[in-house]
Amino acid sequence: MFPVEASAIYIVEGIEEDSLTSARARRLESQIRSKTIQHIDDAELNEIVIKNELNSPKSHGIKAEINPIIIFNRFRFDDPPELVEERKHKFPALFVNSGHKFNGYGGFDWYDAGSPAYREKTGIICQSSWKLHTICGCPFLCAYCFFGHFINIMMNVEDFVDRLDTYIEKAPGQTLYQYDNYTDTTCFEPEYGGVKQLVEYFAKRQREYLEVYVGKNHNIDFMLDIDHKGHTVCCWSLSGQTQSTEIEYKTASMNERISAAKKCQEAGYHVRFRLSPIIPVRNWKAENRQMIESLFTDVRPDVITFETLRFRDYDAIVKEIDPSLLDPEFLKVMEESQGNRHLTGCEIPDDYRKKVYEFIINELERVSYETPYAFCRESRIIWEGFADRLVQHDQSIDRYVCNCGPDSAPGHELLCSRSFS
Repeated sequence: MFPVEASAIYIVEGIEEDSLTSARARRLESQIRSKTIQHIDDAELNEIVIKNELNSPKSHGIKAEINPIIIFNRFRFDDPPELVEERKHKFPALFVNSGHKFNGYGGFDWYDAGSPAYREKTGIICQSSWKLHTICGCPFLCAYCFFGHFINIMMNVEDFVDRLDTYIEKAPGQTLYQYDNYTDTTCFEPEYGGVKQLVEYFAKRQREYLEVYVGKNHNIDFMLDIDHKGHTVCCWSLSGQTQSTEIEYKTASMNERISAAKKCQEAGYHVRFRLSPIIPVRNWKAENRQMIESLFTDVRPDVITFETLRFRDYDAIVKEIDPSLLDPEFLKVMEESQGNRHLTGCEIPDDYRKKVYEFIINELERVSYETPYAFCRESRIIWEGFADRLVQHDQSIDRYVCNCGPDSAPGHELLCSRSFS
């Protein structure tokens, strides 16, 4: 497990009374340094969320030193509707953001990002799916992210896995289930034990596959001997040397992530990568060229997706990231576009994003032409601008494979099936 320095550990009611969740708490505590360990009820958790502004956390900024609040929480699967409403009335801060799961509800969550209504409203192309979540928050401190202020961990994983048969019945046709992009999942393993249970569960499924979002870390050795039966995909977020070491604080380096993927592929796991977010640092072309060459020297991913930095205008970027690390042309473009209208998440102007994507696509096709690629959460304008390139891989705006799409499971005819040798 990634060692964590926490400002406090809060343990909700019901954890100590169950032998499995209590044992899990002790295992996690062994890797978390904190002077404060406190047992709390709903009212106290509600106050903690309000006092620490956990429903509206701020981005970390460059190389911040933040000790997160850690909550040992639990799923409340069996709460009757009247109790849910009573808790919502008494403890409203626990219900502000369903993704944070302070209230203990959810875990098998619908991500509505691909419906015609969503595309019409946002202008963004993505795919809807059911996703698996048991942790929200992260021990890493990427400058542009906010998930380092708290880590809310659902402790009754066995109860969650026991319900998966029923949950999956809700999703006829979905073959890939992502776990857990609200964190970098394997950071907490093997002490947490969620990854092993889910890998073993999906190993018994015939049609469905698990995607473990490893993210920006390299803690995967515990996975190498799990009998996954080829039904687990491991997904990394990959960035170049400057970004991975200077901007994505405390994460694994570019080379460490690639080495971890190589280990997993040699252990029989399917591997894939997100180049996300692409931040134009100084010499970004040279660094991304080196990254892509290093990746394909050691690993054969079945698909690559990419997106540029999102939800950040010029003011936010220079506040969160040391401008001396960034490409001067990029900074100039962002400053000149400050205040212009744009789609949410598309603050970097279209023409500049196209320039970045053109370079990335050229490098991917130069190094491994047969590997399919797709945009991640991008605008229709961008997709249509690259339609002639995508069609060469049988990809289109209405039919494509990506990292976490509901049918982007191994065996899909659009995925690269070439194995590494």
